[in-house]
Amino acid sequence: MTSQFSRVESFAPVLQESIWHQHRDLEASSVEARIRLAYERARSLINSVGMTIEDIRLLKPKFWDFHRHAISLDSGTWTILSIHWNLCMGTISTFLSERPDLLPLLQALERFDTCGEFLLTELGHGLDVRNLETTATHQADGSFVLHTPNPRAAKTMPPSSPHSGMARTAVVFARLMVAGKDHGVSPFIVPLNDASGAMCRGVSCTLFPSRPGAKAIDHAMTSFSHVPLPAEALLGHLHSPPKNERKEFLRAIHRVTVGTLCLSTSNAAVLRLSGCIAGRYSTQRQVGAPNPVPILSFSTQYGPIARILAHAVVFDKYALEATQIFIQNFGNLDTQNVIAGVYKATVIDYTQKALGELVERCGWQGLFAHNQISELWLSEKGNSIAEGDYLVLCIRLASEILLGRYAPPKPRDPQCLLARHESGVWGEARQVCASLHGGHRGKEFNTRLLPLSLSLVRATGQRMTYEAAKDAMVHRNDDGLGVTPQVLALYESTCMMEDQSWYVENGIMSRRALLDRDVDAMNSVLPLLEGMINDPAVDAFINAPMVNQDRLAAFFSSLPSFQGPEAEGFQAKL
Repeated sequence: MTSQFSRVESFAPVLQESIWHQHRDLEASSVEARIRLAYERARSLINSVGMTIEDIRLLKPKFWDFHRHAISLDSGTWTILSIHWNLCMGTISTFLSERPDLLPLLQALERFDTCGEFLLTELGHGLDVRNLETTATHQADGSFVLHTPNPRAAKTMPPSSPHSGMARTAVVFARLMVAGKDHGVSPFIVPLNDASGAMCRGVSCTLFPSRPGAKAIDHAMTSFSHVPLPAEALLGHLHSPPKNERKEFLRAIHRVTVGTLCLSTSNAAVLRLSGCIAGRYSTQRQVGAPNPVPILSFSTQYGPIARILAHAVVFDKYALEATQIFIQNFGNLDTQNVIAGVYKATVIDYTQKALGELVERCGWQGLFAHNQISELWLSEKGNSIAEGDYLVLCIRLASEILLGRYAPPKPRDPQCLLARHESGVWGEARQVCASLHGGHRGKEFNTRLLPLSLSLVRATGQRMTYEAAKDAMVHRNDDGLGVTPQVLALYESTCMMEDQSWYVENGIMSRRALLDRDVDAMNSVLPLLEGMINDPAVDAFINAPMVNQDRLAAFFSSLPSFQGPEAEGFQAKL
């Protein structure tokens, strides 16, 4: 079953609303105005998408489709709603069957009468959240007192300011203290401010400076000073200290693992949109005299664009397959961690390098946020850290796989080139691991294997991406991003070119043969490139002025300008 938003163009109608027009971004001159605009756009999307409690709780297609497509509307708005829907409502709805009293709050969140937040990480701990210091102390009457014991225990960096223009309620993770004993980390429901903007008793918020490039939202640091909470604020039960604290903690923050995957699925849409923008710019930008030619005619220009658009296609197929495997393994946290971590590492690593190159290929115009690519690039930099820094995820995944605790899905065709590469690099790592002293926490493991973590996990992800795209091509499982043999061959060759030495060292192909194969793959895609660049499905999402000379002229005529008096002694000639 698919949702009405399974295709990127299904989001286009909402962009006809005036609140989404680019002039609104230019008019929002203050930080507060830009933040307010993001929340107004969030309400616009909520009214358009119609996400329900059950869509979120049961991870239905509408939930995944929003994350796959909607970041390109406004990255700030997308972040607000991802926290609101996945982390806040997703966590609370987990307890709904045993806590029907939570339904009114969930309904208020569903209507966006209240904005939901999720406060887990702390200033002094970052990813080391199992050692967080915020406490919720059980009182004799059954209530709790929430407290930030020192500055390093302040919650960062989800938004919590009054600038949203609406009430906020957060899921706050704190160390549950009962009769002086630590009962582990538990989630609590905590109001942050009311509809008038007044902060709640004992709650303080420090607004962060704006992130460079990305759309503005009110990232903040939140602290609690002896905040009283009713007994029903606790999500869960008062119990003795958990026997397996790690498992209990991972279960409590399960929606973070969901976020690891769903946030990363946006990369396909970002690559697709950015490739189309750069391609259209490169078609109309000409150089040379006396017979100027489009810069798209140069391999240094069409190469990065073609590769990005090919990756957009195959990553989207991988997103669909990874999501399906993730849902099928509901309750199996280890498998879900593998699927989400491998997907995120694979797509984020490529996206960061590819978008950086694309910005450069668009010259000075690529640097400006109004042309979208640099803004999307910096937004995805935030996503590379949100819900788990992808390098740290790779360190954990690679270590667990080498120790035999986790295992990614096996290759469907062990003899395909990317599967052989995956098997080879993991085999080399296992040989190194077996020769080390001190175990996986020793110095040698730290110096010799941890630096390989990203490349190992990426090798698995590249193989899984290839398999998902190939199956989609064979079974014509298409939702608008068609996989062709040419696209698949270019993707495969791009992956192989990233580790040429392995293929040469293992006698599979010479450097010359690899290069010839890559050139052939690129040349096979070129007849398709114009259609990929001018994909009408993304037209509504493109507001970059640089794609069209008339649009560029109109954009600059709308900006503030200053003019001196006419020079004396000169008369304009008609």
